[in-house]
Amino acid sequence: MGMIQPKALLPGGKIGIVALAGPLEVETVFKGEATLKELGFDVVVAPSCYERKGYLAGMSDRRRAEDLIMMFADDEVDAILCMRGGYGCNRIIPYLKNFKFSKYPKPFVGYSDITYLHIYLNQCHNLITYHGPMLKDLMLKDEVTLQSAKHVIIEAKPVELTDISYYDDTKDSVEGILVGGNLTIICSTLGTPYEIDTKDKILFIEEVNEPVYAIDRLLTQLKYSGKLEDAAGIMIGDFNVFDKKASAKLLKKMLKGLGKPVAYGIESGHCSPLLTLPMGAKVCLNPNEHRVKIG
Repeated sequence: MGMIQPKALLPGGKIGIVALAGPLEVETVFKGEATLKELGFDVVVAPSCYERKGYLAGMSDRRRAEDLIMMFADDEVDAILCMRGGYGCNRIIPYLKNFKFSKYPKPFVGYSDITYLHIYLNQCHNLITYHGPMLKDLMLKDEVTLQSAKHVIIEAKPVELTDISYYDDTKDSVEGILVGGNLTIICSTLGTPYEIDTKDKILFIEEVNEPVYAIDRLLTQLKYSGKLEDAAGIMIGDFNVFDKKASAKLLKKMLKGLGKPVAYGIESGHCSPLLTLPMGAKVCLNPNEHRVKIG
């Protein structure tokens, strides 16, 4: 079965905000809602966005899952925007199993801990999703971030990146489906029923607030599990980590010798500007021309 492309979000459409992981202060939710309205959208906010239980949003895992299902099933909601990352997406999966997300294809946007749901929706429901800005990111009103989201989600145009650096620009072009997201979350799927499949795919990775040894450990886990070898190519997003220089050297050391195209410096992840990437869409990595095309 091929991947399902969601309908484009029309200007002025209704966006549903969901809290699937960590909580935010209620005042911040109000400000984020106001920002979306300023951008011209109608907004509906799921109940869990106003609730918290310790380090999790909502009163329970089931509650957060029900909010997501409600937004997908509501014909008046045109797109779904995650409030924030944090932790908790893996906990709601058991409550999502009986819902047919593929029957209600609409843009689903987020990153960080939301990576778990990107992998789940891509692999289990063949639904293309969007690794892109969440509520707090949109509140920054960064023009590049906003234009990228508009280009991909509203105008439904391919992502075409130029002047992209590759570890080895002599490699031939490769194509594959884009998978991945946050490196920590990718590794947390290993050994579970929702383990990421990188076979003949383009693996995208990004990370935040980790020491070099932790990145080493995560990459080594991907290596030992065969995920790096299986991938047709790799895209390295933003690594907003404690020692950027040392991390960049480590990434090059561990990934350059894989014998496949590795693009780096992609502005997507815990960064601003933040480019929107369609997960599950077809990618072409072109080292000779220093290009990446998605979609």
